[in-house]
Amino acid sequence: MESAAGGFLEALDRRCAIVTQRVAFIGVLAMLFVAFTTIADVLMRWFFNSPIDGLSEIEGMALAVAVAGCFPAGAALRVNLTIDLIGNRVSPRVLAWLKALGGLALLVFYAFVAWRIGEYALKLGARGAETVYVRLPIAPFMWAVAGFLAISALVQLINLFVSVKYALAGIPDPSGWAIENGEKPVEAKPVVQVNGAVLVATVILLLAATGAALWGLYANMGLLSQLARDNPGTLALGVVFMVWVLLVLFIPLAVALGLLGILCAALMIGLDPALNVLGNESAQFISNSQVAVVPMFLMMGSFAVVAGMSEDIYDMAQALFSHLRGGLALATIGGCGGFGALTGSSLATVATIGRVALPEMRARGYSAGLASGCVAAGGTLGALVPPSIPLIFYAFLTETSIGQLFVAAMIPAALAIGLYMLAIVVQVRLIPSSAPATNARPSLAEIGRAMKKAWAALVLFGIVLGGIYGGIFTETEAAAVGAVGAFIAAVLRGRMSRESVLRVMGETTATTALLYLIIFGVLTFSFSMGVTGLPQRMTSFFQDLNWAPIAVIGMLLVMYLILGCIMDSNTIMFVTVPIVAPLVAGMHYDLIWWGIINLVVLETGLITPPFGIHLFVLKSIVGSDAPLGVVYRGVIPFVIADIVKLVLLVAFPVLTLWLPSTMLGQ
Repeated sequence: MESAAGGFLEALDRRCAIVTQRVAFIGVLAMLFVAFTTIADVLMRWFFNSPIDGLSEIEGMALAVAVAGCFPAGAALRVNLTIDLIGNRVSPRVLAWLKALGGLALLVFYAFVAWRIGEYALKLGARGAETVYVRLPIAPFMWAVAGFLAISALVQLINLFVSVKYALAGIPDPSGWAIENGEKPVEAKPVVQVNGAVLVATVILLLAATGAALWGLYANMGLLSQLARDNPGTLALGVVFMVWVLLVLFIPLAVALGLLGILCAALMIGLDPALNVLGNESAQFISNSQVAVVPMFLMMGSFAVVAGMSEDIYDMAQALFSHLRGGLALATIGGCGGFGALTGSSLATVATIGRVALPEMRARGYSAGLASGCVAAGGTLGALVPPSIPLIFYAFLTETSIGQLFVAAMIPAALAIGLYMLAIVVQVRLIPSSAPATNARPSLAEIGRAMKKAWAALVLFGIVLGGIYGGIFTETEAAAVGAVGAFIAAVLRGRMSRESVLRVMGETTATTALLYLIIFGVLTFSFSMGVTGLPQRMTSFFQDLNWAPIAVIGMLLVMYLILGCIMDSNTIMFVTVPIVAPLVAGMHYDLIWWGIINLVVLETGLITPPFGIHLFVLKSIVGSDAPLGVVYRGVIPFVIADIVKLVLLVAFPVLTLWLPSTMLGQ
């Protein structure tokens, strides 16, 4: 009974990973096809003044289904954003049960989203809703989205059985399957056996307890609603506090925000309207053609890495700076900036450039502190140098312009690169032993060869941002150009093997499923904060204190810096933007400016000792070559540079706002 049940469950879990990943690959290929059709539309508009009528409507519906097709794979591969603050402070058995309960909460959230988007589709079908120009029926597409989410819930039910099995054995459930060559999961999980009857009974008991808890809330909704409406401020603060508690207890971010957002909104406006918000907002978000910038920029980054563009940028920077003392460290900063322009991710920049630059610098006599410090700091450029994934989501949460945010980030990004390089120059002058003597100046021919190799990356970056700045095409069209351009570069360079294609598809699948599910939760949470009036109450509170607005901004920056030391910047942004952005706007600050400031201070937190996440990523790369204390000391000059940068951007908003004010078409 034990081995049969365990074997069947493992086989089913493995099969889910394989099948759902293949379905997701089709969805990602559809996104790439949409990118090609977008470029075709741009070319027809330029050369023939004849764009494809209604293309954005067709793309919006197609992308909704394509993105939804990634959700089952995300569930099967356990792609969730959780916060690990107590993992080393509790026993493995307690950790295993916390992960199992997190999986149970995720099952409930998947079921709610699928149910309410299905309800939304039913209403659309009943009134015969169609798109405006091509009169395309909307309901079938929404039914497909709801269907994929329902499949995700079923996959998550299997995950729950697996998590409970490990919890019964006292072992935390591993993070998921790694797919090898797109065909089979790599066997990386410990084999555990438990009694099948006990496993089934435990899962049924958990589901029954969850159902009873939900019914208890529903039965007492009237009384609880009255208390909530009498004390909306207390409710809002309690919900915000509970979000952090759930995150600490390994509840995925999407679930913590989504379920608490539903509860808060239900207490204020009623259960059915609150669930309608979840369904309607999620459906409208996933079918918004402008949201295509997310998976397309993700594909751009993955294809650019496959094409070797990141290596080209690094080689060019090395050719330009290798003759200077600390030149390889300077080149690393330049390489991080270039890599960030292709990927939009800070952690990806740290991990990728770190594996290339750290061994090279250590082999050439650079101190472990300088080597690790410049990579950790340079990694923050991944999110700041446009196109930036965090800025895209900030734009959606605050209803600001993606293009303006990208352009606004250009001067701060250049300032960051300059200050980091200045920190290196000062350090090697004060501590000559931290870097070897200078090398011979490279010839113009060597510099020319390096720049020739990097031309594709430079041109792609220039077209994407230049097109947005010049009003030549929209942000969505720019993302399509980036994705297709990186894909063509990889093909022309002969880098597009079966394995590389599958890797790009897998990376896009995982990140798309992760980010969209989080946004579903954020949308509901943001609405719930609005109906409680918390942002307005915070604005009134600070007005009554008679603090200068700059003092409030300073307090927020300190709070963000502390949070950034212990949590991922995306997590903090998703939780805090719905609350803080209205406060900042209420003090008459520009939300474009605040978006850049917000990102800068969060990225600074990622390299601030003792808990900066980048420092631990670097420590995992350098291993025993550099103790954590050495990494801490190495990053201090760059933290100082970041603080100088932050002070300059706060004191002189023109550094952020001047370029957007000159954009064409704004």
